[in-house]
Amino acid sequence: MEQRPDSCSQAQRRFDVMFKMRVLFCLVMAALLLSEGQARAQGDDSVANGAIIGAAVGAGVGVAFTHAVRDSDLTFSQYARGALIFGAIGAGAGIGVDALFNRSSQQLPRARRPLLIAPAIWRNVAGVVVKMKW
Repeated sequence: MEQRPDSCSQAQRRFDVMFKMRVLFCLVMAALLLSEGQARAQGDDSVANGAIIGAAVGAGVGVAFTHAVRDSDLTFSQYARGALIFGAIGAGAGIGVDALFNRSSQQLPRARRPLLIAPAIWRNVAGVVVKMKW
């Protein structure tokens, strides 16, 4: 008869965890749907953005993977270890993916010259060509 209360407490703990995950998911989705769009264009895109996104995704995958392969009830520190390890792997992958994007150096764009003067040499003719662009 003592096995029954233990299984009920396990079921209750699983229900509590699933309930908390659903509430968290609903809050995140509500925040994403109700938030305003970006106010201005993003000027600088650093590699740190890729690291942050990769770390967040990796940590989430680490917690899910730790939960999927568990053989007993795990404590917070074991989930945190999985999140930390997979978060570091995700950050590295995020840096790699973000660095692969074409990043032009911060050079000023070349101004179009409104007046072009060039030598013009043909057979038996020498001169100067002047082109004016509007």
